[in-house]
Amino acid sequence: MPPRTTRPPASPVSSREYRVALLRGVNVNGKNIAMADLQAIAASIGLASPSTLLNSGNLVYRSHGGAPQEEARQLHEAIAERVGIRSTVFVRTYDELVTMLRDCPLQEQAQLNPSRLLVTVWDEHVTPAMLAAFTTAPATVEQFVLGPHALYTWHPDGISASTVYDKAARGAGMHITARNWNTMQKLVARMDTAATGTA
Repeated sequence: MPPRTTRPPASPVSSREYRVALLRGVNVNGKNIAMADLQAIAASIGLASPSTLLNSGNLVYRSHGGAPQEEARQLHEAIAERVGIRSTVFVRTYDELVTMLRDCPLQEQAQLNPSRLLVTVWDEHVTPAMLAAFTTAPATVEQFVLGPHALYTWHPDGISASTVYDKAARGAGMHITARNWNTMQKLVARMDTAATGTA
């Protein structure tokens, strides 16, 4: 009888192997994509263990090791080909999201009402003038603070009431996207649970 062989234990998976793809402007104004379809598209281009959070285009996946910009491009093109919508895709690593949360200069506001604190990210096409439009606007009850990796904006009356953010965002167009503080925290938590196999 041949000796039994045992498989070596699987290598542990780190949260740092996971990334998040943020799609801009999906499931609004007729630009619809089912989250199940988004997961299937991600899997078809080699992004492992895809899962989505909410219905606003937040995809968590295990990276195949490519450059974030290249993964964003591949996902953008695959979405356009499969479902016929063109949405800018912003890919961020686990460490980048953790850093954005840790370095937020509006931590007090984040604790006060996390749904009214926005974290805005941008792609390589954004210009300094586009970002300056947020921080040089006339003073209001809102706050706009630009960090090295994200723009943090506080909207005590709600984002829908912010004419300043709306005007500056229209100037930046397809080159930015935003998520509130709650969503950003949940995305980091999702990557942690995916890595431990408890998602």
